[in-house]
Amino acid sequence: MTSNELLDSILLNIRLVKGNPKELEKILDFILSEVNLPEEEKPSEEMDEEEENVVQIPERYNKAVKEIAGNIDAGLVCFLRTDTLEIDQIPYELFSDSSTYKMNTGFTLKDFKPKYTRWKKYITIEPLVPNESFKIMEKFVHQLDNSRLRTQLVHALQNRKPFANFKYIIDNSEIRQDWFDFKDKKLQEYVSSMIEINIPDELISK
Repeated sequence: MTSNELLDSILLNIRLVKGNPKELEKILDFILSEVNLPEEEKPSEEMDEEEENVVQIPERYNKAVKEIAGNIDAGLVCFLRTDTLEIDQIPYELFSDSSTYKMNTGFTLKDFKPKYTRWKKYITIEPLVPNESFKIMEKFVHQLDNSRLRTQLVHALQNRKPFANFKYIIDNSEIRQDWFDFKDKKLQEYVSSMIEINIPDELISK
């Protein structure tokens, strides 16, 4: 069979299951894991050199930055007291819509015994929005040396359910820890930038 005949046959079979998401996901999984897809070119400098100016804040903030990065990755909104660097946190769902959270869980803000409500000055650091998380995933993919995995992940990000497909490939690869380390580094950079923007210069320089 010619390439065109093979392609027509493949597309015909895909059309037969076009209304069945589960079967389509099986096809996508097979393509990503078994088919030698053409390699995506690794961008030379653009994304690597987009290495944003890394924010430099005093060392005493390091512990808070690491803790907040872990918390926002878990879906928590963090509050950092500006004078003592004490941290408090609540679920993002409660922070964004307390009525719906109460209806779904039965819990209110009082149940979490928040400390931040008694603080005079604090900054609020929310989890990244999906678009920002997606950009971190893209940056991770484009700096990979493993061309096969890079190609699989690029295709995953370009298709339906990018977050789920990205996670599936990462969880079943040898670069799982590399991803966690990369994401944590980017989250810490985000937290550092929020601190630099929101805490007065006189406190930062102390």
